[in-house]
Amino acid sequence: MKKIVVDIDNTLWDFAPVFFDALSKQDPEIPIDALRRGETRLKGQISRERIYEMLREIHMRQDDFEPYPEAHRFLASLKEAGFHIIIASHRDEETRDATARWLRKWQFPYDELHLSNDKSVLFPDSWAVIDDSVWTLDKAAEAGIIRTGLLNAWNANRGHPLFPGLMEVLQYLKEQCRCGGGARAERL
Repeated sequence: MKKIVVDIDNTLWDFAPVFFDALSKQDPEIPIDALRRGETRLKGQISRERIYEMLREIHMRQDDFEPYPEAHRFLASLKEAGFHIIIASHRDEETRDATARWLRKWQFPYDELHLSNDKSVLFPDSWAVIDDSVWTLDKAAEAGIIRTGLLNAWNANRGHPLFPGLMEVLQYLKEQCRCGGGARAERL
């Protein structure tokens, strides 16, 4: 069974606006509009520790947020095609219960939940990764696996096949299956 790694934030739900809102409450001087456009970074404007605290706070209240409308259909299509779905996120282990509860709440089909700061440990046994992080997509390309995800300002024009919606991502994966993905994945 082929394994496919699927990110959560900015892949299954619209995380960025929630994070940007938290940043602007933390420090109104942070250039949120430039961040949205992918024109700047946070380096030197807020401590890494505070960013992780903010991320943890958001992830602990994951139940407050709805997924993208096509997220369930996307995952169900992967499952029906016979994929082993690994939901993977750069989250603290302490957010596991909140994350799993959200996945159950929306009845998302998946096989494993992987929380760590390095998803690339999953790549040796995986067929593809769906993510918005340029770092993760770069690592997937280096590993020689299929990579794709949703197009955002911060990952545009970086050499990765990215799309405006999950159904377009699914179509891309279907095309990759036909180009040598094997018979099991032909049903995508």
